[in-house]
Amino acid sequence: MQKVSYMGNGATTEFAFNFPYFENSNIVVTKNGAAATGYNIVGTSAGLDADIPYTGGKVVFETAPTALDSITIARSLPLARIVDYQPLVKIDPTTLNQDMNYTMEVLKDLQDELDGLMTQYAEIADKESTTTLLARITAIHAEIVAIDAKITALGDISTLRSDVTTNTGDITTLKGYDYVIESQAPTAENNYTWYRKYKSGWVEQGGQTTPFTGTGSVSLPITMQNTNYYVSAIADQGSKTFAIPSRSINTFGITYKAIEGSSAAAAIWMVSGTAA
Repeated sequence: MQKVSYMGNGATTEFAFNFPYFENSNIVVTKNGAAATGYNIVGTSAGLDADIPYTGGKVVFETAPTALDSITIARSLPLARIVDYQPLVKIDPTTLNQDMNYTMEVLKDLQDELDGLMTQYAEIADKESTTTLLARITAIHAEIVAIDAKITALGDISTLRSDVTTNTGDITTLKGYDYVIESQAPTAENNYTWYRKYKSGWVEQGGQTTPFTGTGSVSLPITMQNTNYYVSAIADQGSKTFAIPSRSINTFGITYKAIEGSSAAAAIWMVSGTAA
């Protein structure tokens, strides 16, 4: 099929096309996919004795289509006789030529559609052979059958709930168990600081300080409920011990004091207790 497409701009009213046609009814105009209205067709005449009356033309709208309007002008030639030749009437060459050319133009349009279909299905055939496609369909069917069997094996959901209750007991009996609800693993990005926070509020946390010779401080990643928590520390290198004055312990951090050794060393620390 011969066609041309345009986008409106709110100002243009005339849209040209350059494919031949025989009469105005052969031209189909659509706007946004629907039949357009409010327009006239002005054909470009090929002359009185031309084999095809019009070589092209233009569609003139009464109101300019907007910038959101998509305009399509197409040729549609019905597959039908346009001339009925009578046995005793002289055949006019111009009429005969137009009749033959009409048939040829119809065949051209049909050939275009056929070529388009052949290209489309050729691409499908190239992507996947029929044998491969059938094998895939068979495999998918087998998967569906297997899943259906598993669903059937589950049985009624009320029976499943009864089985779960029988084998695990009432869920309320699990309330006495504590478990981790939040944690952090030690990495270089967090200066090798870690923690585990439990559902009950208990927290365990630790890490390492930067090397120091006098005092060193630690900011706890998890704030404690009070200062009644357990603290420990060891040196990660050299011979050094650490003391932690009670006045240097608070809910958000601790301060270590080196009491032995002269070389700088980092403290590896751990805190456990109830979180805030």
